[in-house]
Amino acid sequence: MSNKAKMLSLALLASALVSPAAFSHDPAVLQGSKTLGYVKGAQKMKIPSMNLPGVNAYFQDVISTGNKKAPITCGMFRLEKGKELVYTYDYDDTKIVLEGSFYFSDGKTKVKGEPGDVVAFPKGSTITFTTDNYGLGFACGQRNPF
Repeated sequence: MSNKAKMLSLALLASALVSPAAFSHDPAVLQGSKTLGYVKGAQKMKIPSMNLPGVNAYFQDVISTGNKKAPITCGMFRLEKGKELVYTYDYDDTKIVLEGSFYFSDGKTKVKGEPGDVVAFPKGSTITFTTDNYGLGFACGQRNPF
């Protein structure tokens, strides 16, 4: 593990905030392609843990444009009942709730997202995620794959 990765791991353990560097995934990358991308059954795929102590959060990048100037990367996010997840976005992001429900809070506003609801997180926002049982969402952000 590199020194940078060790420092990020220590910072994560010392705080409740999550950094994108905390997890890594291998999505389908379309960079340079002129054909459509297709990932079958993304909603049913196994989503790996974000490996945060006490937080039942799971994330998997699924597909990405790979465009370095204006990237779009989409993935699946699952949260199960337990300790809250606090995440600070260094990119613009959106989520569509597919199953279950989530509570999203920016410290001023708290909403309950249910299937079909869409929520946007501007770059720089810190969001707290909780759930009564579980939630599954589709995430799409202006970022390169983690």
